[in-house]
Amino acid sequence: MARYHELADALREQIASGARSPGKPVPSADQLAHEHGTGRDTALKALRLLRREGLLVLGRDNVVRVGPAQLRPTRGAPGRPPTIVDVPPEGVVRARMPTPKERDELGLPDGVPVLVVRLGEDEEVHPATGTGMRWPTG
Repeated sequence: MARYHELADALREQIASGARSPGKPVPSADQLAHEHGTGRDTALKALRLLRREGLLVLGRDNVVRVGPAQLRPTRGAPGRPPTIVDVPPEGVVRARMPTPKERDELGLPDGVPVLVVRLGEDEEVHPATGTGMRWPTG
């Protein structure tokens, strides 16, 4: 099992047990890497995976938090939990076909597009199937 999956599993367990409650900030990738003896990239991959699953959300303040329990959807693409992505007001979303590397990392079959959320220089890639985008209101 890839190390980022192990870290994601540990965080999932903390969320399920209530040790990390809805709305509470999650440690930064640097802090998680230090706490779990991994590299920063590994921690970032684990955080991205949990965001795609809807367990973590990016707030308007750009802080990653445990997602509200009521926002964790129950249906998505076959074999993949659904995702709700909170897009910051200045974020840009575009659809495109994934690169071979992205297709591998996301476990996507050929022909499935991705949604790319861009905020400044940062970019997140999500499978288009089973992913919902939510923009702030008001």
